[in-house]
Amino acid sequence: MNRLEPAHIAVVTALAIVLGVPFLFRPEAARPEPGTKRIIIITPHNEQIRHEFSVAFSIWHEKHYGEPVIVDWRTPGGTSEIRKQLTAEYQSAARQGQLATMSYDLLFGGGSYEHNQVARKQTFIDDEGVEGTYTISEALGEDVLDQATLDQWYGENLIGRNTLYDPGRHWFGTALSAFGIVFNRDCLRSLEVEQISTWEHLTNPALQGWVALADPGQSGSICTTFEVILNRLGWERGWKVLREAAANSRYFSNSSSKVPIDVGMGEAAAGMCIDFYGRYQSQTITDAGGGDRVGYVDPRDITDIDPDPISLLTGAPNRELAIRFIDFCLTDYAQSLWQFPARESRDGETAAGVVDEAGLPLGPEQFELRRMPARRSMYPRYQEYFRDQVNPFDLATPFENWNSQMRRFIAPLFSAMAIDNHEYLQEAWLALQEAEPGSSAYQEMYELLHRMPVVQLADGTEVDMATTEGLEAMKARWKSDAISRDRDRIAWTVFSGRTIATSCRSVKSR
Repeated sequence: MNRLEPAHIAVVTALAIVLGVPFLFRPEAARPEPGTKRIIIITPHNEQIRHEFSVAFSIWHEKHYGEPVIVDWRTPGGTSEIRKQLTAEYQSAARQGQLATMSYDLLFGGGSYEHNQVARKQTFIDDEGVEGTYTISEALGEDVLDQATLDQWYGENLIGRNTLYDPGRHWFGTALSAFGIVFNRDCLRSLEVEQISTWEHLTNPALQGWVALADPGQSGSICTTFEVILNRLGWERGWKVLREAAANSRYFSNSSSKVPIDVGMGEAAAGMCIDFYGRYQSQTITDAGGGDRVGYVDPRDITDIDPDPISLLTGAPNRELAIRFIDFCLTDYAQSLWQFPARESRDGETAAGVVDEAGLPLGPEQFELRRMPARRSMYPRYQEYFRDQVNPFDLATPFENWNSQMRRFIAPLFSAMAIDNHEYLQEAWLALQEAEPGSSAYQEMYELLHRMPVVQLADGTEVDMATTEGLEAMKARWKSDAISRDRDRIAWTVFSGRTIATSCRSVKSR
């Protein structure tokens, strides 16, 4: 069982208490006056972000429009789950002709991929058999948000391979995210593992049972992390790294936020996460007197900078307030929430007296969010006050041959090869470590362990997911026959289970 030495029990217990303190003892929100305006936002953001943006938006709105606003947050799960929920609700409303007034005003956070999905044109057949189209998010026209304002906010609409806002104006980046590894130095030391700095380090056999991963089918951010690895390292090498990291994994969480918490508690030695989750956890441990036990690293040259957007949803019940919230998110006041020290913290005095053009003090009230602002102008103007002295616009590098088509296969392939067959995968990984390196048995086991699924179609054609031709064939198959996706995933699971378990065991027994 993955536990630290008994001497660490007191530290772990204290950490558990510290992690709960912000939620048990945070100030009770003032009771709003009857009739106070309300905005409804669906989001995957954590409670710290929700708290700071609720407080700041109400203050900003009262300063500029003369009245406070209540932010009503809805948090049904990760971004992938949110998109599925929105898709179901909007399909139903479209068929019934009820898109004019929907449940939510804004989708806030979750990565550019998911926001691009809700911006796509959808088709439906209404109750009278008439075909129509709609989009879940609404594009903001020039009359609502002019190009001069966008240019002032963002400058050039590019960071690395990504745009900072949707050229079609459906979404606008509010923060920037990188993807890396959070690690526990005490755990690594006890396992005699050197400090982790690359994705390949997660494949060290000494880490078996000590790596924390999230399910890319449940977490959009982790799916993006996998996508970056596969594009940077290549399809073949990337999947080897992901499968070996999965063999070392103790679980696959449905929430990426669980990973850094478990690493901080010593329940895992390392895991993949978004940068701000890792940095926030490291800071929490340090503030609790735990020193530098927890660290975070962006693997050099093998990461990506992705905007974390906000989208106005079609049929927003409070559309005017929603547009104001978007405007607020790109002000210096809101952008400072991401990186300034908290005004209530011991480091808050470093930015004391720094205010925006309306005289509002910059920085979060209580929680340091440790995220990178999306506005390019924030860095030359305010970086001296930032908690993290990192400029993502300097770090972002372009991709020569980014393949956006592979993302559709990541979650179902990983599920088939790793999640659904995790016990077999761990057994095969252990068997491989016991084999003689360089022997024919070792080589055969290694190849079987990393064999990509092959599906035989009804006409006898074999589709090999290791090849470009196989990916293209499967893409075309799913486009023409949506039901085949579920059948193929089952076939992949059966193939992987048979190959990495039965075959590896038989080779070992020879």
